[in-house]
This record gives sequence, C-alpha cells and structure tokens, in this order.
Amino acid sequence: MNKTKVSLFFLIVFSLLSHGAKAIAGPVEEAFVQQQSVAGLAILSNQELDEATRSEQFGTFIDQIVDIRKVSRFALGKYARRLDPKVLTDFQTAFTLYAKGIYQNSLSQYGGETFTITGSIDRKPGDAVVSTMISGGAVEKPLRVRWRVQTKDGVSKVIDLEAFGIWLAVQQRSEITAYIANHNGDVGAATTMLRGRAQSSGQ
Repeated sequence: MNKTKVSLFFLIVFSLLSHGAKAIAGPVEEAFVQQQSVAGLAILSNQELDEATRSEQFGTFIDQIVDIRKVSRFALGKYARRLDPKVLTDFQTAFTLYAKGIYQNSLSQYGGETFTITGSIDRKPGDAVVSTMISGGAVEKPLRVRWRVQTKDGVSKVIDLEAFGIWLAVQQRSEITAYIANHNGDVGAATTMLRGRAQSSGQ
C-alpha cells in the first residue's frame, strides 16, 4: 500500500462523520461512530489549542475510540502466540505511536470531506460493520468505507476498517508478519522498525 493510501486510511479512522445515519442492524455501533466524531471535531477545530496540546489531546482521543492494542496484537499474527509479555508490550507501544504519527502528520493534507453513515450489518451481537460514504474535499470520487466496531460491556471500539477494497488491520498484519519472517522471527526487529518510523514522523 502506498503512503498516500495509508495516510488516507488513518484520516478516515479518526475523522469527522456527518449525521444522517440509517439504522439497519448495529444502532449502538452507528451511534458510537457519530458521537465520537463530535469529540474529534471539537479537538481539531479548537483554535485556542497550540499544536503540541492538540496533538496530545488527539492522541488521547485515538486511544478512546480505537482498540489499537487489539489491532496491534492481531498485526503480529502467529508471532503473538507465547510471546514474552515485555516483548509484546514494547511492540504494542511502538505500533501505537506509529499509528498516531501517520494520522497526525497527514491531517493537514485533507479536509472538507462529507461523511455519511449509510447503514450497518451485524457480524454477531456486539460486532458490527458500519458503512459510510465519503465525498468532497481531498476525495476525488465518492469512497465507501466500512468500519468494524465491537461493543463489550457497553464500550465500543473500532478494530478495523475497509477502504480501497482492503481491510487495514489485515494489510498491516501481512506487512508486519512478512517483516518479522524476513528477520528470523524476531518481533523486536519489527518493534525497532515501527519505533523508527514513529520517530521520523515526530512522535
């Protein structure tokens, strides 16, 4: 996946969604996507915040709406099995910083999009795929994006999304496990790689 598509993926994950949802199967998950967009917009549009404060608050916002730790564990694939807890924690920390860095650095490249929730489908109770349509702004043609949202004990989290025909978590898993395989199964190598990318992005 090229850098532009990766950046747009993370923009979509954490950007504003418009109102106008049509409840089909996952009303809780649809409401979550709408409600959290208000919090995200409040941070991004607050002109009283300096860049450092905005970045810090938005990082907290990302932690609240996306289960990055679950996504990062999924990204390890088979390498997550019987992994030393410290090695796993180090990887998840690096993965989280990397994810935030991609989004925050690409934020200024986009804006003015219109996001509309078009419906949702239950995979199983507490696990729904919410469909949205994105148009305008930096998007040349209307783009359909599907969010996978899981709800447990009343708490909803985004765990994956699909755009350009690709599920992001699946794509990340393919790239990271391939990197680990090319480094003799060393998860630490992937951690170092992600940490380096996060640092180069200013995180």
